Amino acid sequence: MTIYKLIEKVCFWLVVFGVISTLVAARSRNSFDPSTTATFFQAIHGMQVIDDYTFGTDSGASIRNLQKLAAHFNPYGMVGTTVINQEWEVYQPFNRKNFVFTGSSLALTATIPKGGGLFPGGIHSAQIWSKQIFQPGVTGHTVYAFEVRMKIPAGAGMWPAAWLFTQQPGEADGSEIDNPEFFNMKYQNQFDWTGNQHGPGLGPEIYSIKTNQWVWHPNIDFAAGYHDYQTFWTPGSVYKYVDGRLIYAQSFRWTARGAAQLGVNLAVGSSAPNLPGLQPASLSEFPAALSIDHIKIWAK
Repeated sequence: MTIYKLIEKVCFWLVVFGVISTLVAARSRNSFDPSTTATFFQAIHGMQVIDDYTFGTDSGASIRNLQKLAAHFNPYGMVGTTVINQEWEVYQPFNRKNFVFTGSSLALTATIPKGGGLFPGGIHSAQIWSKQIFQPGVTGHTVYAFEVRMKIPAGAGMWPAAWLFTQQPGEADGSEIDNPEFFNMKYQNQFDWTGNQHGPGLGPEIYSIKTNQWVWHPNIDFAAGYHDYQTFWTPGSVYKYVDGRLIYAQSFRWTARGAAQLGVNLAVGSSAPNLPGLQPASLSEFPAALSIDHIKIWAK
């Protein structure tokens, strides 16, 4: 065998090995992905509940007061008390005005404090962030699933969301998972669901029934009642559901140095030029509440 024949043979097997490796890697990436025809509860079949938080003063609730809330959640996430996105609200520490317990919910409540008003910094609001952190394949489990049952507020300038973001300052790289994120602004409102990923790990779209590239508009007033916002997160993909129905799925890798917290927040107002009309129009909109019935988390 000449040296050229030997080189040719070696190159051939290197190519074959590379193709096989690529196929194996692709199979590994997709091995945890649910069928796009499955409901959320079909997708999580066989997974274990690791957290089940029910909110309210009723006897069956697990989070019934501020003390219980503080045992499992923080009032500030990675950005702390810093105001981002030119928002108008200032998030508050746990207190009875902005964290209001009803019989069957926790209402994250936006208020106008003394001396406040419809201007940047003139609104007090609330958010909660899990003390537990999550990242598939890193924080003890390969797949996570989340369900946040909540009722969003109507009214101009309301910007409620449930999302996953990096826990610690200095560890973020833009990686973010949102479901849902509503913008009550010029071009969309409480009828328009959005739930996007952000960051360097974005990959190709797997599935979508969105009305256009920005929103899903199912002619549902999401402010009129409670809905289940559900997320299925694997090492290589994210699937978004509303009331059990798959809306959007995308290949996605979490590339931030730190794992994620789960947060639910009520932002109100922004002066950012890319968010036209995202400002409250009247003091009569306040107090405004994002009401959380429960948060449930599964893993395997």
